[in-house]
Amino acid sequence: SNMMICGAAWQMGLVPIARDAIFKALELNGAAPDMNKKAFDFGRWAALNPKEALERATAPVASSELTLKEKIEFRAAHLTKYQSQDLARTYIERLGGIVDYDVKLAVAEAYHKALAYKDEYEVARLLLDSRAKAEAEFEPGFEINYHLAPPFMPGKTNDNRPRKRQFGGWLAYGLPLLARMKSLRGTRCDLFGYSSERKMERALIKQYEADLDFALALLTPDTKPAILELARLPMKIKGFGPVKLENVARADADRRELLRLIQSGGSTNNIAAE
Repeated sequence: SNMMICGAAWQMGLVPIARDAIFKALELNGAAPDMNKKAFDFGRWAALNPKEALERATAPVASSELTLKEKIEFRAAHLTKYQSQDLARTYIERLGGIVDYDVKLAVAEAYHKALAYKDEYEVARLLLDSRAKAEAEFEPGFEINYHLAPPFMPGKTNDNRPRKRQFGGWLAYGLPLLARMKSLRGTRCDLFGYSSERKMERALIKQYEADLDFALALLTPDTKPAILELARLPMKIKGFGPVKLENVARADADRRELLRLIQSGGSTNNIAAE
């Protein structure tokens, strides 16, 4: 965006530097020179064609909605990066037994979210990805600080949440090792897995799988709305620490009511009669 503005300013005669000199500087800088050159020339074009540029900037973007198959494949690929091909296979096999399109879509999104809970190993992997993107865009020598709230460190905020702390670039030296330790996730050797939050997350996965087995056996046109809501419940469980615990409690109350509704055949009248 900066190079687009620079290109527009250059075209209007506000930058007294030759175009070739600017392009040479972009090449010497080495940060995505081809993309920045295109952005510069696009800014020049926008300065000459402001009406057409405004029309293009405000034009509706064509929707590129993924198919259900593509959504499942995308999430399976993420689960492979998150942990392993075995986890991705478990995900695909669970979806393979669902025939109804709407229910399958709901489970595809929510089951993936339940399986890929964000723990210490995943945070390390994501931080490494962010650093790699920064290294591709900026010159060598930049510094990164990490703002994290490790639950095992003392100190709380006024609303009883773990206090965030700033960690310097030295933290990056331990991230590759921590990210590679993802194979320990859920095993006896998973030291982080003994925390109450990690135990809760694994229990929620088993509970969700059992609820699906129960609900799908009772799938009818009458029970389908409640089953869809049940299938989407993991999407409501957001946040970390106290925030997540509150959302889990709310979702559990909804879960109990939905299970009763499904068991009753999808009719609130049957529940009232009970």
